[in-house]
Amino acid sequence: MPRKSYRQFCGVARALDRVGERWTLLIVRNLLLGPRRYSDLLGELPGITTNLLAKRLRELEESRLVDKQLLPAPLAVSVYRLTDQGRALEPVILELGRWGGRFMTAPQRGDTFNLGWAFLSLKRRYAGGLSCTVLVEVGERRFTLELSPDHLRVAERAAERPDLRLAGDEGTIRALFFQGGAWATLLSSGKLRSSGPKSLERALERALPPAEWNVASAGEKAQAPAITRRKLSSKNRSVGSKLSA
Repeated sequence: MPRKSYRQFCGVARALDRVGERWTLLIVRNLLLGPRRYSDLLGELPGITTNLLAKRLRELEESRLVDKQLLPAPLAVSVYRLTDQGRALEPVILELGRWGGRFMTAPQRGDTFNLGWAFLSLKRRYAGGLSCTVLVEVGERRFTLELSPDHLRVAERAAERPDLRLAGDEGTIRALFFQGGAWATLLSSGKLRSSGPKSLERALERALPPAEWNVASAGEKAQAPAITRRKLSSKNRSVGSKLSA
């Protein structure tokens, strides 16, 4: 049982007893992309202190939303991952993101941007109907999109046998998925590289219609201050590439 409780016989109150503390749902959001080491989470959540992160992870473990796993050699490191009960929070995270999007007219000075968070938002936009695996390569980061007719799964790892491989720098991938950039234009310019059936490119474009609001382009038009980007170390990426969500 949580240490603090609203002492209300209500599902909302019971949920907030477990995930209502500051930073808790953001930790869950990051773990939706796959298992993370403690240092990964600390680097991806600027502003949280190491003591507070340790406390929140301990609380999540006590609530059986997160567990700790020791990876086999040669990595031999401990990672945190969501339990089935923790993964059940995904619809909550996605709907909070949808609701919060109305307040994202432009980045504020010092805001952090993480492409992984943006990829999670694709789950809300997915129109369904496909059965394929897409690997997106952004610099040294790898994201796998596993599409089934009624669900999109996103993980920060490299798919072994993708049906379609897309590669480009962060600006290109943001333009492709989140700023309404034309696939044909990005491909012809050489900024976007694709390996796979052209028919699958077109199908993927149709299955991911434009976002309800365009955060990134709105920020650019307003000439908003630059946002902070956290670059993962090569060691972090090597861990992520061997894990699945």
